[in-house]
Amino acid sequence: MALRITKDAHAHCSMHRQFAYELVWLPEKNYIPGTEVELRAGNFRQHYEWKMHRIDMERSEVLFSPHISKAGPDVFQNRKQRIVLRARLLQMVPKGEPVAIQLLATPSLFAGMDLDLFVWIREPNSAWADKSAEAGGPLLKEAGEGCRLTVQAGPVERFSVYSHPVPGVDGKVRTCMVPEDRYGNPSSFAQAVTVSWTWMSETAFALMTSSRILLLDAPKKLEKVTVNIRMDDLSLDENIANGVVDGDNLVVIGNPVLAQAKQGLLPAFGDIHWHTEEAGGADGGRPMTEALTSARDALNMNFAAPSDHSPELSEWERTVRAIDAFNADDSFAVFYGWENSTNRGHENYYFTMADHAAVCGGSAGFKPGDLETSTNQLDALDDGFKSFLAVPHHTNSVATLKKDGVPAWYQYNWMEPRDYRRLVEIVQNRGNQEKNDYTDAWRGLVHNQSASVQDALRTGHRLGFTGGTDNHVGWPGRVIYQERKSVILTGVWTERVERDSLFQTLWNRHTWAVCDTRAIVWFELNGVLMGGVLRIAAGEELTAAIEIEAETPLQSIEIISEGQTVWASSSSSPHVELQVPLGTFRRSTHFYLRALQRDGGFMYASPIFVEEGSFAHDGSVSP
Repeated sequence: MALRITKDAHAHCSMHRQFAYELVWLPEKNYIPGTEVELRAGNFRQHYEWKMHRIDMERSEVLFSPHISKAGPDVFQNRKQRIVLRARLLQMVPKGEPVAIQLLATPSLFAGMDLDLFVWIREPNSAWADKSAEAGGPLLKEAGEGCRLTVQAGPVERFSVYSHPVPGVDGKVRTCMVPEDRYGNPSSFAQAVTVSWTWMSETAFALMTSSRILLLDAPKKLEKVTVNIRMDDLSLDENIANGVVDGDNLVVIGNPVLAQAKQGLLPAFGDIHWHTEEAGGADGGRPMTEALTSARDALNMNFAAPSDHSPELSEWERTVRAIDAFNADDSFAVFYGWENSTNRGHENYYFTMADHAAVCGGSAGFKPGDLETSTNQLDALDDGFKSFLAVPHHTNSVATLKKDGVPAWYQYNWMEPRDYRRLVEIVQNRGNQEKNDYTDAWRGLVHNQSASVQDALRTGHRLGFTGGTDNHVGWPGRVIYQERKSVILTGVWTERVERDSLFQTLWNRHTWAVCDTRAIVWFELNGVLMGGVLRIAAGEELTAAIEIEAETPLQSIEIISEGQTVWASSSSSPHVELQVPLGTFRRSTHFYLRALQRDGGFMYASPIFVEEGSFAHDGSVSP
């Protein structure tokens, strides 16, 4: 027997729309009155992402549903149980006789976050049962198939153009043109649309209904793709909201692309903090293979690394297979990672060997635990296994999920610095973690928790910056902010788009974080690249070099030291190239760069750490 859909609402991603479904349950045996019937989601993330408004089942009394709570679990219990409906039968239900269920729901904002529903049964005890026993028998899952409520992308409302920021080894610039719904899900036009694109003064045309990947010739100077779409080709439900009106066309301009490497280093973008259904209670909703495909072919990333919660044994084996299948040198590099979530801070571990000692439950027996215990375990790893990174995230945040007023987890516990804690996620889904107070433009969603990035730098931690989504829906790079798509990534300067080279550049902190931009950022101090260490004699002059290729003019450009703005400017051009005197060196300190585009996108370049010494170096040392 089974749970089936008799009326499918064919839902698409929506913030508010309610879709009506009709289901039928075919019981696998006869059930008497008093039997409890539950509908449960297949995993926690599905249950979390779908919002149920009303559920009714015939021939029953509803005990627990979105609008009734006579007998149901609390929010903590239901993270594991994932109950959508609990009802008590009022009549005998014969085997195979259809029982109608009506359901009203708003689906996830992420396409493919489908909702699997299954039937669980608890039959009542006999009147002669032991009175100390539970009110019913054991709760059992029916053997029959469940059903799946699917969610697809909505109508096209955006058109994204993502180019690799520099030509590849083949001399081509890989570019993805992607029609999207308002939340960033790759979508399709209702009918073929004529799209033209201009690159290096040459224009080409194509009929498009869905995404298209271009391989463009290497530019001779900085370039951006310009795309034109005729408004008359769009249906009444379609728009290109991120386009600029130019006559009969909507125009979209892509991200900046350099002609060549800079000082032997290539700019590259990726997301190294996202979750899939492979591990940790399926807390990511989609398979890792689909997540990596979207990272490569929808957002056109150069690199990626997953960070599922504590994957062990077969979960880790599946993770490794997926990572190795997608890893491609000089094209799309993928390395290994996982997340350790504790009640005093969350951090991710990254490495380039599938059998590294820092694997959860691996050769060194490293197990997730509280942050102090985990730190002691990491400290004890053999020196030969120190080639790993620990990257804390949402450090200045506290869980909104509480039980009896106690949060599920607290802000990060910045203990004594460790060499392997060389990076911090400065911006993510839970907002900006830079400091304790912000203007709204900087997405400061959390305030005054005293565990910000500035708090950590102030206490001696030497941290480079990453941007990550902490996306739990299997769509790397994407979050929802103010009911719209938002993209958060890490930029790096690397010798190659290759696993070991990328790990090395992360170790060296040659990184910058970007939010809703693919600005290319170069920040130096006396010739030392961001993330490095400058050793200099007292009284020597300090001069910063700033080069930014942004997507729009810059509202603000700031150099920050010890929590204070020491220099600030703006630019009416998206191109910035400046030399900035910062006075003379007096004591050990640090400087980092942040900038805000006129369209709201922003960026953070990793700090340069300054200390007294007889020579300068950039921190480019092997782990």
